[in-house]
Amino acid sequence: MEFPTIKFVYFALIVLTISWLVRRQRTTQKAFLLGASYFFAWKWEPLFLAIIVGSSLLNYYVGGAVHRMREHPRRKQVLVFGLLSNLGVLAFFKYYGFFIDNLGNLLDLLELQAHLPLLEVIAPFGISFYTFQGMAYLVDTYRDKATQPETLLDFLLFISFFPQLGAGPICRANQLLPQLHAPAPDRIPELSTAVTLICSGLFKKMVMATYMASHLTTDAFIVPGNFSSLELVLAVYAYTAQVYLDFSGYTDLAMGIGLLFGFKIPENFNYPYAATNIGDFWRRWHITFSTWLREYIYFPLGGSRLGRARTYFNLMVTFVACGVWHGASWGYIIWGALHGIGLSLYKASLDYRRDWGIKAEGPWPIWWSAMGWFITITFCAFARIFFKTSDLTTAMAVWSQLFDFSAYGAGFDLGVLALTLLTIALNFVGRPIFDFFVRMHDALPNATRPLAWAAAMLLLFTIKPYGMAATIYFGF
Repeated sequence: MEFPTIKFVYFALIVLTISWLVRRQRTTQKAFLLGASYFFAWKWEPLFLAIIVGSSLLNYYVGGAVHRMREHPRRKQVLVFGLLSNLGVLAFFKYYGFFIDNLGNLLDLLELQAHLPLLEVIAPFGISFYTFQGMAYLVDTYRDKATQPETLLDFLLFISFFPQLGAGPICRANQLLPQLHAPAPDRIPELSTAVTLICSGLFKKMVMATYMASHLTTDAFIVPGNFSSLELVLAVYAYTAQVYLDFSGYTDLAMGIGLLFGFKIPENFNYPYAATNIGDFWRRWHITFSTWLREYIYFPLGGSRLGRARTYFNLMVTFVACGVWHGASWGYIIWGALHGIGLSLYKASLDYRRDWGIKAEGPWPIWWSAMGWFITITFCAFARIFFKTSDLTTAMAVWSQLFDFSAYGAGFDLGVLALTLLTIALNFVGRPIFDFFVRMHDALPNATRPLAWAAAMLLLFTIKPYGMAATIYFGF
């Protein structure tokens, strides 16, 4: 069930109603929410539910053992077992086919005959997100920084709470478990914020992202030869806008729905396309994942403590891992490596500016900030060619067509251009607009609020394009 569908609306309303009716019996409420979350996963594929349950139990019992073995000499071995088990499951489902294909190509190149086992493996729904959530819990427990679950029920719900199950945000134990341990609130916390988040997410996802996908970006990256150079330039920037609208729209929905159930889910985006350098971009983009990369890969590798060359190496390793996390293709790996190179060059520029006595941090003149912003968004947009295309052959075809100025194409879509510019503008003025709608909802009399909700939903379903683009990050 995708969020912006009538089926999900029915599901969410039924679950929300029953959840609040039984809120005085907190254990009953949590058991019901766990059942609803498992039903949500089961509707995608029954096998996916079995993997979620298995992953949750693994991390619960391994984490409990790590917690109890504070002074035991084999405590680290138990942690490593848990981490390798998580990575093994993730690697099998996401990377088995990629590994076999590339191993077969290598053996063919070496003129070696081998009959490699071919399996039809489908990556389970949300596996990258709940696996990393479980791994974070294990590491934080080892570091004695994790809130421990009071019951198995709490931990199972922590891993599988359905608003953030499919594409995050990646919740830390200290963020969600204390809320599960506390009594249920008497009313929906921050109702106006929840409603505004849901409307924002639906508008981004249903209307803006779907329009871009159906009017340009899907076809442009499948058959780039049908488009002119100028159209492909627009498609590159439009797809970057679409990814943001799609993913931040999903996150808005997850946060808003979470608030309706009485839980605060962490923010995942902070207007990343207003960033004026690549470092600032990654502090604003997919915040829970970039934080995960920093705390569980970059810092353990040594961070920036072991000299400049090692720092740049650590950044490269971290962002190649970022690319691999996204999926089993060379396109994702190249995309991650490009961001590793970009961050290394940015870090080097800061280092050498400090060496030369040049101010390394702002405030900067507006022209300098504008140039930094343009370079950053352009770098992110063109790197996404490798992220979007299904294979390197198609990626190279896109790059070739970008410089073929003789093609006429199918015609320039002004609607896509307008929505791309609007998306960028929202990264600069989105916060005050969001706050305005929160205040407007606060000012509505309670009796008229349901009418306003119904009117907003009717308007969204009226103006949305036909069909709906699949949520991009559900594939990860």
